[in-house]
Amino acid sequence: MTIEKAFCIIITKYGGCYVLNSLKYILDIGSSTLRLLAVANFAGKPRIVAEEDVLYDGYMDGEFLSIDELHNAFSQLLMNMQQKIRKPIRSIVIGVPSEFCICVCKRISRKFVDLHKISNSDLLDLYENNADFGDSEEYSVINYSPMQFILDDSLKTMSPVGKRSTSLVVDASYILAKQSFLKLIDAKFKDLGVTQIDFISLALGQAMNCARDNETKPPIAVVDVGHISTSVCVYKGEGLALLSSFSMGGGHISSDIMQVLNMSFKDAELIKRKVILTIESDRNENYEVCSKGNLIKAPINITNQIVKSRIEMIAKIIGDILSIDPIFKDISVYLTGDGISNFKGVKNILKEVTGLNIYEYKNPFDNSKDKFQTSKTGLASLAEIIV
Repeated sequence: MTIEKAFCIIITKYGGCYVLNSLKYILDIGSSTLRLLAVANFAGKPRIVAEEDVLYDGYMDGEFLSIDELHNAFSQLLMNMQQKIRKPIRSIVIGVPSEFCICVCKRISRKFVDLHKISNSDLLDLYENNADFGDSEEYSVINYSPMQFILDDSLKTMSPVGKRSTSLVVDASYILAKQSFLKLIDAKFKDLGVTQIDFISLALGQAMNCARDNETKPPIAVVDVGHISTSVCVYKGEGLALLSSFSMGGGHISSDIMQVLNMSFKDAELIKRKVILTIESDRNENYEVCSKGNLIKAPINITNQIVKSRIEMIAKIIGDILSIDPIFKDISVYLTGDGISNFKGVKNILKEVTGLNIYEYKNPFDNSKDKFQTSKTGLASLAEIIV
């Protein structure tokens, strides 16, 4: 089925109006997978109507492990998507992972001579006139958003436009991305004929969607554990009050199983998918998988302890990050990503180590294997708002 025929089905189902030129193309850069999304607007909501993905070496400690492979990976994604949509892709939105970003929070204020009606231009001026970070050659601003506004030094609000006040204060959140990342990605796609490239924060889109989908009033913490990287952010108002990341994820669990039980990484990945942390087994019980016609066994007790130990290590780092500010001590934590979210019993371990309430965050109405891949839906929502 061509993508045009697929769209006809979607239009019939949702009763929307589809225009081919209105598609947005978004790159979701995971720590093991690159995903190119085609997103259309139906009835005012973004919908992912096509996607292509490719495995790659990923990144660690804020650096790509293999820069040379990016050109071929990007080229493959563009070629496959263009075959589906039957037209060249000239613009793309890049979701910047947390490992390539920092978050800077600033309180900005302005006094008015008389009682003043706040306008959108007042807010824009406030943000842009204070987006100077010392002409940093290392980072550039990619997103800014409010955590709260204060009018007349006392009235707190998230909707100041149209209200009258003699002063305006905003607790602003700026997300900055590494210049080296921006220049690298820009050059790679320009070489492939993409002329318009925009950058947005992956963590911001994810956190925004999490608060909305779970009908949860911020602040909340969103923890995305991927293959070899974990992102931790705190969403407050409409911005990030905290953004951090560290290079550890589900791939490290597979590596632990591989080393301790003396098997290949591929077999360790297969065994890992069988793990249920709530099982209390007899000493001789095993997890079993078939790999290339061979039966692979792993003792349940030992395997569970390996997995639990690494999850406890990840949880300890998450707890340390969130303990940086006392106001986060009772914050609700939403766990997402494919790194550890699929383990039954993982929330209990995280709660025991961090002392915080842990909830799962998955894509609404999705019970597929991709249900914890909330980065792509978060990027689609954020791009619809600001690009």
